[in-house]
Amino acid sequence: MEEAALRKLIRATLGLAFVAAFSLANTTNAAPILDFGQSSGANTVTSSNTGNNTTFATTGATVGVTALAGVAPLTPLNFTETFNFMSSQAPVGSGGNITQGGFNGSFSYVAPGGAIQVAGTVSNAQLSTVTTPGGTGGTTANFNASQVTFTTIAPAILTQAFGSVVPLNLLSGNISLTLNNLDPTTTTSLNFTARAGGIITAQVIPEPTSVVMASMACVAGLGGLGVRRIKASRA
Repeated sequence: MEEAALRKLIRATLGLAFVAAFSLANTTNAAPILDFGQSSGANTVTSSNTGNNTTFATTGATVGVTALAGVAPLTPLNFTETFNFMSSQAPVGSGGNITQGGFNGSFSYVAPGGAIQVAGTVSNAQLSTVTTPGGTGGTTANFNASQVTFTTIAPAILTQAFGSVVPLNLLSGNISLTLNNLDPTTTTSLNFTARAGGIITAQVIPEPTSVVMASMACVAGLGGLGVRRIKASRA
């Protein structure tokens, strides 16, 4: 009975260790990187759609920085925004409520003087328009990218967000853009102009070595507890 109980305990221990390892591998420390809104009232974002091919872009737009790493600037601060995203997936929907996935491309936000503050690439992002009730076409749109790879984040932003200059290969990111003042060329395609505001966030991904070490510690700790219980039952 004692050996059977020990085997059962070991199986349970390994199961708990697996759960702990999986949880650690999927644990992230999310932090805001950049919050911004377009400074100009003019439409600077253009979406051009032909069949299944859509290009969603802006070049040299000025955006006002609402917060860097969650902290509002002490004085007004503007960045230059440039992005270009393309998709060849088929749009879905009609009448102004249209969604298209599969956008890939790059983005950058540059401070006065030319220093890149935040830049990177996105994969498999999604663009969707939303019809205002009673309206005849899309009046707002959302662009969401959950697969973001950063190529640049200014050291000061990283330190403010995470307490140190985290290597970019240990970060994943998200971008969410809200497109306002949407002016669709037609109500049945993703052809429009707009102005954009949004937020960029980053998450720290635990290094594989850290996950393995934590899992081993979990196994050792739970195993030791099991051995002590078996010894106690024999006493």
